[in-house]
Amino acid sequence: MNQTIITLSTGEQIRTEAPEQQILEHITNNQGMMNKAFVVIGDVHIATAHIVKIESKVNETHLPVQTEQEDTSVSTVQLEKTEEIADRNQFELLEQELREAMQTRDIFALDTFLHDDLVFINHEGIYVTKEMDLEAHRTLAVRFTEVSCSDLQIKPTKDGAVTISRIHLEGQEGDEKISGDFIYSRVWQLIGDQYQVIAGHCSKL
Repeated sequence: MNQTIITLSTGEQIRTEAPEQQILEHITNNQGMMNKAFVVIGDVHIATAHIVKIESKVNETHLPVQTEQEDTSVSTVQLEKTEEIADRNQFELLEQELREAMQTRDIFALDTFLHDDLVFINHEGIYVTKEMDLEAHRTLAVRFTEVSCSDLQIKPTKDGAVTISRIHLEGQEGDEKISGDFIYSRVWQLIGDQYQVIAGHCSKL
């Protein structure tokens, strides 16, 4: 809604919703000079001799300020969703790279992905440390010919994520053949500037 501001020589301002043109018609004579008469416009009493400026202005108090807040809220939600998708993509990639490292016996990559204090329980209920896992790959005690994922669930946490995946394994462990589907759960946590697995569990289906 528009508002007209009348500034007096005393510095006082009078605000009215009366249009600027209407006020000018009341306080000027036929020659366009300021009328010295005391006039009343609506509920506003004006001593015209004291008027120094008349200007129109949009009344900011009537603007729909809620619209900007709603837009900001929507933007925040969209930003959070975008970040969540980015996080999910990152952990999907980490899981894929870890599976590839298991299949190719990439000791360097496995050393990078696994935390030094890793706590892992395998499908036989045996506690496996990081060094035990690396040694098994290093000495070929465990050899995977296939490590494929058919389902992956990601549960974001404050500093990482918990992943639950269905993995099909083919390979050899000692003299025993490895073949079947397994459920792996892993806890990824940000350590320094990279994510590492700090805990995990495996169950055979």
